[in-house]
Amino acid sequence: MNKLLWIGCCFYLLIGFTSVIAAALLPELMMHYGRDYADGGNLIFAQFFGFLLGVITQPWWSKRFGRIRMLSFTLYFICFGYFIIGLLPPWPVVLLCLPLVGFGSGMIESTVGALIIDAIQDKKAVAMSRLEVFFGSGALLMPVAISLLIANGRWELTFFGTCFLSLLLAFVWWRYSTGNRQIINIGESLEAEAAPAAVPAKGNRGSRLTYTMLICCIIVFFIYVGLEMSIVNFLPSILLESMNVNAAVASLSVSLFWGTMVLGRFVCGLLAEKYGYTRYLLWCSAATVVVLIGLALMKHLVGAFIMILLIGLFMSGLFSISLIFSNSLFPGRTEQTTSKLIAASGIGGAAFSWLTGRLMEHSSVSFTLWFLVLLGVLLVAMLAVLSKMKPATSADYSSC
Repeated sequence: MNKLLWIGCCFYLLIGFTSVIAAALLPELMMHYGRDYADGGNLIFAQFFGFLLGVITQPWWSKRFGRIRMLSFTLYFICFGYFIIGLLPPWPVVLLCLPLVGFGSGMIESTVGALIIDAIQDKKAVAMSRLEVFFGSGALLMPVAISLLIANGRWELTFFGTCFLSLLLAFVWWRYSTGNRQIINIGESLEAEAAPAAVPAKGNRGSRLTYTMLICCIIVFFIYVGLEMSIVNFLPSILLESMNVNAAVASLSVSLFWGTMVLGRFVCGLLAEKYGYTRYLLWCSAATVVVLIGLALMKHLVGAFIMILLIGLFMSGLFSISLIFSNSLFPGRTEQTTSKLIAASGIGGAAFSWLTGRLMEHSSVSFTLWFLVLLGVLLVAMLAVLSKMKPATSADYSSC
């Protein structure tokens, strides 16, 4: 089981890389192709569209091909997409290949997350937090590697390096999966056992309650990732506008945020197991709101950096622990639930990043910060509602 967890960590490290490569290389790509930032936005959206498509269709692919072959396909998609982009083909080809990377990344995130939740019976929160540590490490370390390659004029090697990592992971996955099919397919067995109970239940109180629970879970992920992405994408701009610092110092804020996110994920699973999932989620989300208020009121750079460190620390476990708790509400439906929640998180990240950008452009920095505080308050409210809910039956879920 430890081998499966470590392989899952490698998958998450890979998608941590893929989540930041396009954004980190955007200036170099724009310069090479002679494009503007509107074209760059199209490029980022192309990857996001692929990611969303991968997440939404993941349950279908899993049923048709099984987890083993499907995860192999995702690695080939990422490898092929980055290999072609690394050759620096014409711009339309880049726009066609990057969605393949997003597609593979989306399927990996939802599949591996569901696999670990199904396969790990004890201390699920610790296991999921370890996955998130590797995702955060990938998102933190890849920009450093890219900056070194840019300094040496070989930034295109980023694509080939990630391509090689995908192939290496495909080989490791093939070796592991050949002797551990029963562990990998445990989720499919659970769903098969749950299927006979999944009779139509339309119109009854149970199905309505289950539908409400699912909507609440979706809203939680929509808001949380929207808040996280708004912070990550606009922290430097917020500091530039409000603290009058230079760009280098402002960009350090994102590294500090991700650094404490990674550190927090080392212990968030242990804390969640010790104090309970709902208590952990409520405490950390409430603490996030308090620190966001502190950031909105802060006038000094050192104080702002302290607030940013604390925000990363308190938010570090919210995603993974919320995912585990939400899946506990729908036993036997891990893949479908995980797919819906990660799709909601992707849409929330894109929607709120867009909205925050518009607020930064047409309103004040202070107004934008209080908007982020409002998102945090909504998150606490939804988690409070979610904490009162009880697991649904498979029959109830089938009608949603």
